[in-house]
Amino acid sequence: MEGAPTPILTDDQAALQRANQRIKTLEGEVEALKKPKAKKPAVSNPSKHVVKRKQKAPKLAQTYEVTAYTNGPESTGKSAGDPDYGVTASGARTKTGHTIACPPSMAFGTRLNIEGIGVRTCEDRGGAITEGHIDLYVAGVAEAQVFGRQRLKAEIITK
Repeated sequence: MEGAPTPILTDDQAALQRANQRIKTLEGEVEALKKPKAKKPAVSNPSKHVVKRKQKAPKLAQTYEVTAYTNGPESTGKSAGDPDYGVTASGARTKTGHTIACPPSMAFGTRLNIEGIGVRTCEDRGGAITEGHIDLYVAGVAEAQVFGRQRLKAEIITK
């Protein structure tokens, strides 16, 4: 059924879809935390092997204006028959629970942990995406409308 329009979701269905995506994200994060970390080899004489480590700068969360977008013409101007439909500015395909559009100051591949949403990856740009704005990819128009415009904190976790 290629080219078939995505069914419109009710508000309750969209909320349930977001909740299920959040649960999957959290389950993945829990599994990652359960994995044992590699132990460092013991050093016979620690005074000979003193290594000074750089202090990591504390991660600061910033508040962003967060909206949602879809692959459709209402967000991208592209229709399902367009060869670039669903292709981000970085060349990757949009993925629910993964893709965000970020301002040009953020490099593609930058990962952000967005309050109440989870970790997403900067793979797209957009004409309306300016500093302090993030656009979250979602599958359907109804879900994007339900999401609306929110002010959320986000922390860059990798660049």
